[in-house]
Amino acid sequence: MTTDLPNFFLAGVAKAGTTSLHSYLNQHPQIFMSPIKEPWFFGMADLLAPPYGDDVRDALTRARDWLQEYLAGPQDHDPWRYVMEWDDYVRLFRDVRDEPVVGEASTGYLWLPSAAPAIRAKLPESRFAFMLRDPADRLFTLYVLTLWREPGITFRDWFRKCLDTPTLYPSIVGAARYATHLGRFYELFPRERIRVCLYDDYRAAPGNVLRGLFTFLEVDPEFAVDLTRRQNETTVPRSRSLHAVRRRLFGDAPAPRWLPLSLRRALTRLYRGNRATTTMDPSDRSMVIDYYRDEIVRTSALIERDLSAWLR
Repeated sequence: MTTDLPNFFLAGVAKAGTTSLHSYLNQHPQIFMSPIKEPWFFGMADLLAPPYGDDVRDALTRARDWLQEYLAGPQDHDPWRYVMEWDDYVRLFRDVRDEPVVGEASTGYLWLPSAAPAIRAKLPESRFAFMLRDPADRLFTLYVLTLWREPGITFRDWFRKCLDTPTLYPSIVGAARYATHLGRFYELFPRERIRVCLYDDYRAAPGNVLRGLFTFLEVDPEFAVDLTRRQNETTVPRSRSLHAVRRRLFGDAPAPRWLPLSLRRALTRLYRGNRATTTMDPSDRSMVIDYYRDEIVRTSALIERDLSAWLR
């Protein structure tokens, strides 16, 4: 049976591969994925309340004209735009043809408490895939991204800052309380409509994870997906001191557009380093493991997977 509204949701946490997975799923001829990844519609009740409400309303006001033009236009793929009106949300799926799976990907649906009951109220037959990542590894990756804005901050100072900041805590630290968040979905939806994927499995063998998802979604599991293009990869400044000087002089402005494209790309390669060059201190990892220990143990039991590697 076909539909012009979502019957599948991809969620999880930031930096767990959902952007790439969204693009891979969209390659399958039997799957239609929303052209806007991360519309966050079903998290509206939380997003419009403190501590996010003012910022989200400002973002909606700034993007109002853009969104209406986008919805009326060709709808090229866009990574993140809040879509908070039901009529606008429905228009994201106007180009559905005969695909049996109609999907949407918003990472926040995992950790925003209002999302599960909101989806249950509107689309009770939905299926879900959740991408989870080792909480310590994920936090450190988010910290690495912070080095672009705060090149001198230590991981411990950044972690404390996230714990103490109402606008940062829910999505950065609180999002990895996986057992708590998944519990809301297991209470409202049958277990057979929920699939939990682990980021380590996805990194090691993305083809296997995709075949498992295709089987779960009851589409052709052998469809060949082009896995060569990676999305949203994490990089770090090659030199923190150089980056600090650059920010003082030029802020976060990109390389001037008048430079030739080849030169801009060469400068980017020189300036940006691979995430693997920055590693987590073992004492910091132990601190984070202690913080999440109970959630990890409960998540392991809930999803029936061995997560002992997350505790080492």
